[in-house]
Amino acid sequence: MTAQTTSAATQTHTIGINTLVYLTDLTNSVPQSELLPRIADLGITLAEVRREYIADDTEFDRIAAAAKAGGLALFYSVPEIITANGVANPALQQYFTEAKRMGATNVKLNQGDVKDVAADVLHGIDALAAEYGVTVTIENDQTPENGTLDCTRASLANVAAAGSAIGYTFDLGNWFWRGEDPAAAFAELKDSVSVFHLKNVNGATERDELATTMLENGVIDWKTLLSQLPADVPVFLEFPIDAANVAAQVEQVRAALA
Repeated sequence: MTAQTTSAATQTHTIGINTLVYLTDLTNSVPQSELLPRIADLGITLAEVRREYIADDTEFDRIAAAAKAGGLALFYSVPEIITANGVANPALQQYFTEAKRMGATNVKLNQGDVKDVAADVLHGIDALAAEYGVTVTIENDQTPENGTLDCTRASLANVAAAGSAIGYTFDLGNWFWRGEDPAAAFAELKDSVSVFHLKNVNGATERDELATTMLENGVIDWKTLLSQLPADVPVFLEFPIDAANVAAQVEQVRAALA
């Protein structure tokens, strides 16, 4: 990621919405193609759709049409690991094909064992992504295998050493599920962040009591962290929100980034 010469405070970040915001609808089998118009109606220009909620093959085309109609750029969240046992996930071509079909420009995957793979594996992923016209990011998730700071630090170091184009989606809230300090993780990893997933959490000390909150109610000082992001890093709301509160949560982010 190229460093910005102008401070983030003087530029406008792109604010996106991950369809997880509408979890109630998703669990009631509302297609994501029907959620995209709601996102566009909020004045949002970037949405991230989730593979696990795409019910059938025709939905890829419906998503593409809805995004085009709403003037939305698309990212694609795939809840699968990018590499395993030192090799690329053999389904990457399928995921990239799906992304291209929808018009999505970024594909996010879990980091897998990226920290241990050879440079030529990463270069192969780069080449495949370029063939399909997508960028790729890896994410710290909530699992012990793919969610710790040690793992993420090592993954990003290996990507950098290989000169790979793979980027990094920083998920602010996920650190709590691994018992890590999100502010400390951000301080260490912020120069590698390509995409920022924003959520706040209740800060419970017991893992099974952890939950996301509305942005104003959680324990993370997210505004301070956003102020340190380069302006070319898109910021996604990525937590369940009651439909009546979505617009207000968006406005909080807009105000923080103004």
